[in-house]
Amino acid sequence: MKNYKDQFVFKIKRHFLEVLKTKTSDHSVAMGFAIGSFVAILPTPGISFLIGLAIVALFKTINKYALFFAMLVWNIWTLAPIYWASYEIGEAIFGKADVIKFEVDEWDQVFDYTLRFLVGNLFLALPISTISYFGVRWMVRKWRVKRHR
Repeated sequence: MKNYKDQFVFKIKRHFLEVLKTKTSDHSVAMGFAIGSFVAILPTPGISFLIGLAIVALFKTINKYALFFAMLVWNIWTLAPIYWASYEIGEAIFGKADVIKFEVDEWDQVFDYTLRFLVGNLFLALPISTISYFGVRWMVRKWRVKRHR
């Protein structure tokens, strides 16, 4: 068990150092991580990697290593509590709002739960991405200053 943990920690550190050693600006690295965080937090299982590829293809200045590193960081274990909180925030926003009536009762529930979850998810994804931008930018600057001494 410990061997797997050591390998995982080694891989994470190696990827993080690859991100830090790139010749791009602090802003590019931080923006890549923030956008990768936003995409990973959104409920897009299975296609988030494809969305990341599209973003890297469209925006050449974004650090692709940081973007995909963020997607690695936001895995199922870190997203589970965020998804739970997303629904709770949506529930707090909508409260006892009227449910749109479809012909099938199950569709009413699916629409209601999905709406609450997605709105709550956006309320979490935006601040988490913003905070991760400033946090990563600060860490990259600090590491690069320390490295140049």
